[in-house]
Amino acid sequence: MITTSARRIAAVLAACLLAVLPAAAGAASAAAPVPATRPGDGGAGRTTFGVQPSAAKKPDARPHFSYGATPGAAVTDHIAVHNYSKKPLTLRVYAGDAFTTADGGFDLFAANHKSTDVGSWVKLGKNVLSVPGRSHVIVPFTLTVPRNVTPGDHTGGIVASLSAVRTDKKGSKVAVDQRVGARIYLRVAGKLEPRLTVEGLHTTYHGTANPFGTGSATVTYTVRNTGNVRLAARQAVRVRDLFGGAAKVAAPRDVPELLPGDAVKITTSATGVLPAMRDTTTVTVDPRPVRGDIKHRVLPRVTRVENFWAVPWAMLALLLVAAGALTLLLVRRRQRCGAGTSAPELRPAAARSKQAVGLAAILLTAGAVVAGAPADARAAEAAESGGLAVSPARGSDAQPITLSSAAPCPGKTANVIARVTGAGFPRGGQIVVGNAPLATYPKVPGGGLSIPLTYTMRDYASTAGFTTLRGTYTFTVSCLKGAFDLTSLRDFTGSLKFTAKDAYRDGTRVAVKAPDAKAPGQSEQPVPPTVSGGGTGAETGSAAGAGAGAPSAPANGSAAPAGAPAAATEAAAQDSNTALVAWSVGGFAAALLALLVGAAHWARGRRARAAEPEPGD
Repeated sequence: MITTSARRIAAVLAACLLAVLPAAAGAASAAAPVPATRPGDGGAGRTTFGVQPSAAKKPDARPHFSYGATPGAAVTDHIAVHNYSKKPLTLRVYAGDAFTTADGGFDLFAANHKSTDVGSWVKLGKNVLSVPGRSHVIVPFTLTVPRNVTPGDHTGGIVASLSAVRTDKKGSKVAVDQRVGARIYLRVAGKLEPRLTVEGLHTTYHGTANPFGTGSATVTYTVRNTGNVRLAARQAVRVRDLFGGAAKVAAPRDVPELLPGDAVKITTSATGVLPAMRDTTTVTVDPRPVRGDIKHRVLPRVTRVENFWAVPWAMLALLLVAAGALTLLLVRRRQRCGAGTSAPELRPAAARSKQAVGLAAILLTAGAVVAGAPADARAAEAAESGGLAVSPARGSDAQPITLSSAAPCPGKTANVIARVTGAGFPRGGQIVVGNAPLATYPKVPGGGLSIPLTYTMRDYASTAGFTTLRGTYTFTVSCLKGAFDLTSLRDFTGSLKFTAKDAYRDGTRVAVKAPDAKAPGQSEQPVPPTVSGGGTGAETGSAAGAGAGAPSAPANGSAAPAGAPAAATEAAAQDSNTALVAWSVGGFAAALLALLVGAAHWARGRRARAAEPEPGD
C-alpha cells in the first residue's frame, strides 16, 4: 500500500515538472546553449532547440559573443543552432538590437523591429534553417563595423525563432513565436565615457489618521545611462524629516546591467516618515563596471535631492478642534460673567482686559524675538561662508580645476563634500566631489584644503544633461561631521564665470599661498584615491572626483574679496535647508502679526480707559 502511494506521488510530481518545463521558452538569454521547448504533437515528444557560440567545426564554451574592434573592421564568427527533439525543425535565424527591459533585464527586439545598431551590422550565412532531430547546424556570420560608428559599447544578439499556430481553449487560433538567442557585446575603440544620471525624482507622502503618528512615502526615479559604456549601479535612498530624523526605506535593487542610452525606473517605499511639512529625499547612485568587464576610472557618484510636502493633516485637524473648543469655552465664560455685571461696570473691565491682553502679546513677542536673536546670530555665524580659490582663474570647459580653501575645516570635521550650482545644474547642486574623509586631500600652507576635480566642467554639464555653460557657477565645499552626519560645520564658496561657450574667467581668488614643490612621484593630473569601506550609505563611498596627488592652487597673492559674491550667497541659500528657512520666515511673520495685533489691542484698551468717566461725574 505504501509502495503504491509512493509511486502515485512520484507520478504526480513528474507530471507537474513536465507541465512547468514548456514555460521556460521566452525572450533571448545570455546562457549558451539556450533551449526553447514546446509540447510535441502526439507521441513525438517535445520540441526543444537552442543556440550557442561556435567555432567553424564544433560549438565552443563561450557564454556570449564579445568583440573589441575599430571603426571599419570586420569580424567573422559562427553560431550553432541545436535541435534537441526527435523531429526536424525549420527555424528562422536573424540578428537584432538589444535593449534593457523595465525590470533591468537584457532582451532582444523581435524580428519585425528595424535594427539600427549591432543587429543591422550582422550578416548571416543563412536565415532559414532545417535542423534534423538530435543534431545541430553551424551558421557562419560576419559583423562589419561602420566607419562612422561612435566609440563605446554596442549590443545586440542572434536569435533562432520557431513560429507556430496554436488553438486555445475557446477554439481561437493564436500565433506563438518562441525565441532563443545569444548576446553580442561589441566595444568600439575610442574615448569611453561611463556615466549615469538620475531623473524624475518624485516622492509622494501617504498620511496617517494618528495625529502623533508617522506616515509612509513612495519614492520613484529613473536611472539613465547617458554614457557610452554599459554599467551596473548600486543605489541608496534616504528620507529625512525637517528635524533630521531618518525614515526606514526599503533598499532598492541594484541594477545589474544598463545599456548605453537605456533607462530603468525605480520605485521604493519608506515607512516611519514624520510629517514635518517639508521633508527631504536623497538618492545616491554609484556606477560600477558590469561583472566581467574591465575596471574603469573612478566613476562619478550621482546624487539627487528633492523636498516634498508631508503635511500633518491629522495634527492640524486636532489643533483646529482644540482651538474651536477653547474659543467656545471663553465665549461662554464671558457670557456668564456678563450676565451678572451691570453695563457701566462692563466697559472698564473690558478695557482693562484688552489692555492686559495686548501688553501680554507684546511682551511674549518681544521675549521670543530676544530669545531667538542669539540663535539666529549663531546660525548666521555658522553659515558664514569662507573663501574658496578656483584655479586656474581663467580657463576652458575642458581644463581641470582645483579648489583651495582659505582656511582649514573646524576641528570636528571628519568628511568633506563639494557641489557646483548654476544655470543647467539641479537646484540643489551637482556633486563634484563625493563624501570623502578629510585626510583624502592635501593641505596648503595655512591649513586649507587643496581639492582637485577629476572631471572638467564639460563633463559635469554632460552628466547633468546639458551642453552649453553660461553665466556664473559657484562651488561649495562643506565640512561635515561624518559620513552619515551631513551637518555642515563650515562652507567655503568660490565661483567662475563663463563669458563664451567654452571659456571662463573671473575665477575666485583668495589669499592662499601655493604649497611647496611637488612631491616625488606626484602626477600632473589628479589621481583619484581609493577610499575603503564605501558604498554602504547614501553619502559614503569613494570620492567622485577626489585626488590625493593633484597640483594645488597657484600663488596669486590677491586679497580675499570683502564678502562672498552674490552668486555664492545665492548658492549657499539653495544648499541650505529650505524647509528650515521657510519655517523661520513663517515664524517671524507670525511673531510680527502677533506683535501688531497685541499693540492694536493694547491701544484700544488704553483709549477705552481714557474715555472712562471720572468717579463722581
